[in-house]
Amino acid sequence: MSTEHDDFLPIFLDEAFGRIDTMLDLLAAEEAGTAETVTVLLREAHTLKGAAGIVGLGEVQQIAHAMEEVLAAARETGAGLDPASTAVVKRQVDALRRRLDEAAAAKTDGAPEPEQASTQAGSGSIAQGSLRVRSDKVDRLLDLVGETVLHHRRLEHLLGSTESAGDLDLGEHVLGALQDAALQLRMIPLSSILNPLKRAMGELSASDGKQAELVPIGLDTELDRVLLEGLTDSLLHVVRNALAHGIETPEQRTAAGKPPAGRIELRAEQRDGAVEITVRDDGRGVAPELLAQASGGAALASLLSRPGLSTNGRVTELAGRGVGMDAVCRYVESLGGAVLVSSEPGAGTEVTLRLPLTLVLLDVLLFERGRSVLGVPLGVVQEAVVADVQTLGGLRRVTVREQTFPFADLADVLDADSAPLPQRPLALILSVDEQKIALGCDRLIGEEQVVLKSLDIFGSAVPGYLGGAILGDSSIALILDPRFLVSAPRTFTSRAARPEQRSGEPKLLVVEDSFTIRELQRSILEAAGYRVTTARDGAEALRLLDAEPDVAMVITDIEMPELDGFGLIEAIRRDERRSSLPVMVVSSLDDPATRERGAAVGADSYVVKSAYDQRALLETVEQLVGR
Repeated sequence: MSTEHDDFLPIFLDEAFGRIDTMLDLLAAEEAGTAETVTVLLREAHTLKGAAGIVGLGEVQQIAHAMEEVLAAARETGAGLDPASTAVVKRQVDALRRRLDEAAAAKTDGAPEPEQASTQAGSGSIAQGSLRVRSDKVDRLLDLVGETVLHHRRLEHLLGSTESAGDLDLGEHVLGALQDAALQLRMIPLSSILNPLKRAMGELSASDGKQAELVPIGLDTELDRVLLEGLTDSLLHVVRNALAHGIETPEQRTAAGKPPAGRIELRAEQRDGAVEITVRDDGRGVAPELLAQASGGAALASLLSRPGLSTNGRVTELAGRGVGMDAVCRYVESLGGAVLVSSEPGAGTEVTLRLPLTLVLLDVLLFERGRSVLGVPLGVVQEAVVADVQTLGGLRRVTVREQTFPFADLADVLDADSAPLPQRPLALILSVDEQKIALGCDRLIGEEQVVLKSLDIFGSAVPGYLGGAILGDSSIALILDPRFLVSAPRTFTSRAARPEQRSGEPKLLVVEDSFTIRELQRSILEAAGYRVTTARDGAEALRLLDAEPDVAMVITDIEMPELDGFGLIEAIRRDERRSSLPVMVVSSLDDPATRERGAAVGADSYVVKSAYDQRALLETVEQLVGR
């Protein structure tokens, strides 16, 4: 294997083994043969194939391509995988794991000591001649600095205005500089992934009989290492699409008055606290009939990422499945970014990946709605105004300086219980990817730079949220995903005006005093097709059970104000109307005495939050409600 691949092989192997585990989990599930599972398996195989090509693992690439053949045939039938095809795919996954094990063993035999490793350990910098720092040490340093900053803010909050204010200001300045320095250790220039892209493009050009040059512009732009490690696959997908679907053959280009060799630009630049990475080709462009179906850059990206769509009639190891853009959009959106596509028939296509500079620090505007502290990235906030809300054609709108914006109450968007807003509420005007919206809230708190923490407490990303942040007074702010805010299907109607959804599915009651965990459970259960209503404690849960007799199951925490989970279960079991109602406990308490008490009062199941497994939760819910 060429030494040029060595820096990226460990990153690839780590990701590839994760994808193999995902495939095996899907194939082992009862719903393994469904069309939805086939789509996910196809996307995983396609991504694995492209990445294997970058690091020179030809056998892995070939097996993944063969797997695509089986999965694509199953997707075309619309019936999913039959037992025979499932067995074939399982054998292919086993073959992939064996090849990956061999590659990992070969790498380990010649691996340098950890302290000498560069990007194979996820280095803080991979520029030649620079100091190499293991990524786990960088992340640990940044975590410690973040905790110190939070501790300093708590001190400021407690001490307020005192004679020590000057010392606190100096400490904040020093800690800010330290945090910036620690963050810089995570930053890597985009040029570090250029050589693998060039090499892969050369191989792909040769296999498809095309000529093209990859032109880098502005690749000294730096990006968070965590972002960059996952970005290589996405850029390979985009470059592959440009070559396969955009760049014509030399003969076709000459006939069209173009140079025989195509040009693919890879450009990066910082803009408004984000990084925009653009791949532009001078090829044939997107077909006019597809352009006519999209009304903007985000819409065209969504159209081109639709599973099964391909503008290439021939399936090869280069392209033709129509799953590349789907993988790109999913990855970028999972980071709180966006994909925009523009094209001109005969002149070329431009794909822009808009990403945050880092996944750690974020400048946000904080505000309140109800009892929740929320935030949005500062870069999407156009202004905050007090305006009249008008209803036009059944939709609520506000007009600011002769511009009209759709209006939504944040309580409606998040489905949270809050007092009604006044007729002239405070509204935040957000501008996101060619869309604008006005969101009603109670009051502004102010701007703040926060350390963003993941919300995947239960192993599942939470739709609508970028993450959470601990503020200086120890309170928690949930940071909203602005793209969810402008595209959520229920955004523009009030809760009272919404029709009941999925009326045929069981209704579940989630009882949890933590807003974060309550919303996590709601999102998981709603994604599985259940209707979900929520309560903040046992007392509110009993009132809801009286008002909504169609609740089919209760999922409750133990430690809550007013009435705890034990009291709630006892009240349910005493009531003849619902004494047999299934109840599951989801609690952080894991001692034998608490478990025994849960069983004694009548809990049907007990799940510990620290050992939470989404699949096990859904399986237990399904068993208890008899779905």
